[in-house]
Amino acid sequence: MISAFDVDVLIPVRDGARFLPACLDSVFAQTLPARAVIVVDDGSTDETPRILAEYQRRSSNLQVIRSDPRGVSHARNLGLAASQAPFVAFLDSDDIWRPDKLAKQMALFAADRPQVGFVHCAYFCIDEDGRRVSTGRLIPPRKRGDVFVDLLQGYALSGSASAVVARRDLVTAAGGFDESLFHGEDWDLWIRMAKLSHVDFVADALTGIRVHPLGRGQRRKARSGPELFLIERLRIVGKWIDLVPDNGRILDRCRIEAVRVGVKNALLRFPPRLGLRRRLHASDVPLARRLFPTRRMYVRSVILAVADQIQRSTGKQPSAAAY
Repeated sequence: MISAFDVDVLIPVRDGARFLPACLDSVFAQTLPARAVIVVDDGSTDETPRILAEYQRRSSNLQVIRSDPRGVSHARNLGLAASQAPFVAFLDSDDIWRPDKLAKQMALFAADRPQVGFVHCAYFCIDEDGRRVSTGRLIPPRKRGDVFVDLLQGYALSGSASAVVARRDLVTAAGGFDESLFHGEDWDLWIRMAKLSHVDFVADALTGIRVHPLGRGQRRKARSGPELFLIERLRIVGKWIDLVPDNGRILDRCRIEAVRVGVKNALLRFPPRLGLRRRLHASDVPLARRLFPTRRMYVRSVILAVADQIQRSTGKQPSAAAY
């Protein structure tokens, strides 16, 4: 029987004063209370410490850990090390939960289902004022059980880290969050956890993901970032791809993504940044060097990318001739 002492909530925060109260309020409003709410302050310089002190006076199970600014993965790992409950729930400091979020997810960890190591849920989006907003097509949870290969092929866990509850010993066995990664560190952990266990989900939208408008500096990063993010994702997939006997689909997904980045480099940057294939060949990431051994392979991948876009936009399977 699941009790209030079975789950700890881990919240990393840096300079999150504006949204942290709503986040904490949603945690303390849970119908299944957490054993502890562990907030790791990753070097905040705003009002975050004051807000946390106020909540500590009201909530005896709020634990605050302060750290030098070393990033979200380091903060989550600190929270994980401080946790003593058999389960941990991750929550970003600008996101919120519905009141029944923990209760519905913890119910999936039944005693007769030890193979289920982590669960997630559907989500909705909110703006900076907390209003529910539409941001296009949401990614619903679709797959249960063994999703190791699916994750490598591009299947995304719905709801980001804020939707995930996991067995603490599983997260520890998988090695926690890789602090050397600057992108995809949560996806990287889900892959390692999926290698060791099964996943399940609640179809209800229980997590509110906050979306933020891009500032001028963020727009510059968005234009220059896709290639860096691609390399990081190839670094993650490359750890596992040779363990998958039939990895052709995984390679094709990586090639399609690379082609899309090449198109963004050419169309969304000024001046255009060409030569992606050459830079992949010169990369220190083995999978990046492996993607396009010939120009013909690059052209084939362009065709695959076009066919994939047609399928996404129409919902129809493209003709086999396209491949």
